[in-house]
Amino acid sequence: MRKLHERRPLNPYFPPYTDKAVMRITVRVFGDIASIIGRRHTVDLEEGTTVGSLANRIGEKTGQRRQGYLGEFKVGGKDLMVLVNGKSIDLLDGTATPLRDGDEVVIMQPTAGG
Repeated sequence: MRKLHERRPLNPYFPPYTDKAVMRITVRVFGDIASIIGRRHTVDLEEGTTVGSLANRIGEKTGQRRQGYLGEFKVGGKDLMVLVNGKSIDLLDGTATPLRDGDEVVIMQPTAGG
């Protein structure tokens, strides 16, 4: 964990909540939702933040108004897949999955076809 005074300059769109220890999370977004919230974010968050809190923070900073949703997609719902370090949050603790410094979160819409 880093202290605020020990790390690189912050992303101005995602300032940290407090002067407590922070963690840096990389978020990559694929599919149509990327045009709504952007393709890549580096976010500095307070230690102990969950996937749900991260999604709410991204939604808030990108102009989304509904908590728990990114665009029209429910975070943790069947229309949006969220991976933490390559593992689906459905196999972890869902939106309550805690994040750690250096984690990579991937947000995408599941696709089907044949």
